[in-house]
Amino acid sequence: MKLKSIVAASIVALTTLSSHAATTTDWGTHDLLESSLALSAGGLVFDTYAFTLSAASTVASSITSIGTLAPATYSLWNADNTPTAFSWNFGGAPTVHTVNLAAGSYYYSVFANATGAAAYSINSAATVTAVPEPETYALLLAGLGVIGFVAKRRKSV
Repeated sequence: MKLKSIVAASIVALTTLSSHAATTTDWGTHDLLESSLALSAGGLVFDTYAFTLSAASTVASSITSIGTLAPATYSLWNADNTPTAFSWNFGGAPTVHTVNLAAGSYYYSVFANATGAAAYSINSAATVTAVPEPETYALLLAGLGVIGFVAKRRKSV
């Protein structure tokens, strides 16, 4: 009976030692490109990457992994811990995921199970969504006015 207790305690201790410590990385205001690398000797991976967007932006992200991470997912969350509708699986070669986000604070949550030594790299690129300037609308209205004038003139001739 004592041997079973020692074996059980050893398994629990080894599992605890082999698990990846959860990390939180704060990128601050999202630059054009943000990137981070994480390593694991094995066990559960649960990392977060926080960032802030100062304006509405198009954000593209991907994760490249080496080693066995399965299952492996990453999700995009609002800073107040409410989920967005965006969650993806990853493994091996990267797949780029693009979303449009309003100004605000967000974070990526990465969850995986490493069955041995493994690593992953998360990359995120943000570009501010273009907003037309008032001159653009003025030019559009002027063009429509000219087209209307020409159409009316042709109709009367």
